[in-house]
Amino acid sequence: MTVYKIGRKKIQIMLTDSEVISFFGAYEKLLTVAGDARLTMCLLLKEGISEYGNELDGELLVEIRAKENAGCVITVSSAPNTRKRGEKIPRIFEFENSDAMIKGVVRLYKSRRSHGMSSLYKTPESYRLIISARADSDFFFMNEFCLRQSDSALEAEYTKEHGKLIAAENAVEKIGRAFSKGF
Repeated sequence: MTVYKIGRKKIQIMLTDSEVISFFGAYEKLLTVAGDARLTMCLLLKEGISEYGNELDGELLVEIRAKENAGCVITVSSAPNTRKRGEKIPRIFEFENSDAMIKGVVRLYKSRRSHGMSSLYKTPESYRLIISARADSDFFFMNEFCLRQSDSALEAEYTKEHGKLIAAENAVEKIGRAFSKGF
């Protein structure tokens, strides 16, 4: 693995063909970036950019170019910060079932990080909680209960249009208060 600094806030990691096979097993795994390939990619990025960590701040853009038998080039750069600090964005938490949803909402309610508007929707495959939160809010602890988290305004609008509204406005407070004594 060779790491180059190719510009201000831009790093390039090059892997030879044998390194790609050794790390990922096959090129197909590298291109899907799923499961164990994702973990391997995270470890490679952590190791590759460790000495440039202070130059790459905020969110990162990662571009992977691979050609079978020719190795791989991974380009890492800082993502442009398009959001203003403190700006409110829709944060979506998707829960597999009602039990996970109740536990997650109670945890969120007890953490007191749910200031702002929140609504709960039922979709055919899951429950979705949409919170209007500051862009810099950290909800990492919710990964224990959620299938996934998203901050897509388009996905929030789709959920509002196609999901069945269960609790409007202060959903976290309503559900959290109702179920917090049992947890």
